[in-house]
Amino acid sequence: MILQRIIAVIFLLFVICFIAIVIEESFLGGRRRRKLEREFRARIESARPDEPGEAGP
Repeated sequence: MILQRIIAVIFLLFVICFIAIVIEESFLGGRRRRKLEREFRARIESARPDEPGEAGP
């Protein structure tokens, strides 16, 4: 009885997390936003001169 409740709660949390991921990806533009953030960071990195304290290739 208790084991069934524990399994049900874990399953319910899994379903809630899955639904939250689907909503974030579809309605909030998850993949597109991450791509834009990546491009923005790359632009900042290329515009910034190399600092002497950074380890470079």
